[in-house]
Amino acid sequence: MKLLNGATLRTLQFGSIVLATSALVACGGGTNSGGSPVGTVGGTAAVGVALANASITLTCKNGSGSATANSNGAYTATFGFDGPCTITATGGAITIHSFAAGAGTYNVTPLTELLLDYLAGQLGTTVSGLLAGITSNPSYQSALSNSTVIANAEAAVVTLIKNTYGITLSSSSFLTVSFTPGAPGADADLDTLLAAGAITSNGQPAASLAAAAQAAGAAAPIGSGSGG
Repeated sequence: MKLLNGATLRTLQFGSIVLATSALVACGGGTNSGGSPVGTVGGTAAVGVALANASITLTCKNGSGSATANSNGAYTATFGFDGPCTITATGGAITIHSFAAGAGTYNVTPLTELLLDYLAGQLGTTVSGLLAGITSNPSYQSALSNSTVIANAEAAVVTLIKNTYGITLSSSSFLTVSFTPGAPGADADLDTLLAAGAITSNGQPAASLAAAAQAAGAAAPIGSGSGG
């Protein structure tokens, strides 16, 4: 068997590092504070139309990642992290938010922005406070990684929209349901909400709806039967 000399071995090792780094960048990458498992977060960013080529930023309990959405608003980021993570999607003049409990499918839409309004109310803060506190506040981290809290909050948002606008969403799992812009289902829901004035042209929930979601959340604080 022919042995590799030191120079050849170092060249092969360097090449392997370059290939691994290139693969990570191709699907979105990030930073890892050390020891966090590598996982993938993906989904669709849309406001009734896809947020094509949107910049996606994930800030997690530990670690951070980024990606660029494709022409259909779909994004994928693979990086080392401990969830939960907040997600910010920016496309042109539109910036909307969401979150991921861990690895998996997590969309970024006006409905996920509204979901954060409700959860912020439950936690006695604002959406901006919730986003800023994800790396350091144990209560925020616990809520955004608790499947029961999340499901109950989604159900509350669905009920609020039904009671306010008479619109029944196609799925109560709008945070994680897979969908394609322009197709029936979750994307059609966004079109209906836009036509009804529930969301605005800049991708935000109507101010009155956001305020109602925060108030509803404040009336059902986590720990009082909300599953937290």
